Amino acid sequence: MKKVLVNTNILIDYVNGYNDELGQLFIKQETKDMELYLNPVILSEFLNNKGLKNKEKMKTALEFVDLFQIADINKKTGIIAGELLRNDTVNVLADAFIAAACLQYGLFLFTNNKKDFQKVRALKFR
Repeated sequence: MKKVLVNTNILIDYVNGYNDELGQLFIKQETKDMELYLNPVILSEFLNNKGLKNKEKMKTALEFVDLFQIADINKKTGIIAGELLRNDTVNVLADAFIAAACLQYGLFLFTNNKKDFQKVRALKFR
């Protein structure tokens, strides 16, 4: 079964109706061909939307993120992220934790920003 970490830009595009690729992945998840993941960094970036101050919109957003498994951040994730930053493999802390989660848990990354992760040679993209 393919395991995929879905980056924030994909979530935002999907909920705003700009891209339905994620919808196709939900179908694969329903048939047990794929598992979709977020990590706490992606979750916090997605829920940072000021429009979610509305209680109903926040409720809908929380129901949406419940469709995903969580790739938790722990000490090992921090060590990997620190190494990626120290070696200038990624330049942004959030991206380091996203890439580190993929490497730690063997996840493919689904993102529209592959250029931000191009130096992470071991990273696999969806």
